[in-house]
Amino acid sequence: MARTEQQLARLRKRFEAVPASVKAALDVELDRCARELVAMAVTLAPADSGDLKASIHFVKGEHDLARKIVAGNADAFYARWVEFGTVDQPAQAFLFPAYRLLRDKFQRRLANASGKAIRKAWGL
Repeated sequence: MARTEQQLARLRKRFEAVPASVKAALDVELDRCARELVAMAVTLAPADSGDLKASIHFVKGEHDLARKIVAGNADAFYARWVEFGTVDQPAQAFLFPAYRLLRDKFQRRLANASGKAIRKAWGL
């Protein structure tokens, strides 16, 4: 009976270790993915004055594993009009196409990082 309790305690310890290790691994990968997405969006953005390209960056989201890509600031307030277009001007999308180009790569990267972190936490 004591051996089973020890095994159960070890198993609980492993389960408790997984979320922290996965969170740490994903945090690094999410920053990496966000930087790549920003770089691709900057590449695809039209460059009239350069203000729009300079305004594209990422910030931490509402929770630990969220990243928010931001385009536009006081100098480039027109970012959404460029992305989605207006009645008088067609869309020159740069952010959503960058996301679509990189989405599968990011999903694979995050799945690999979480799997690796889980295997490491379990000692495999």
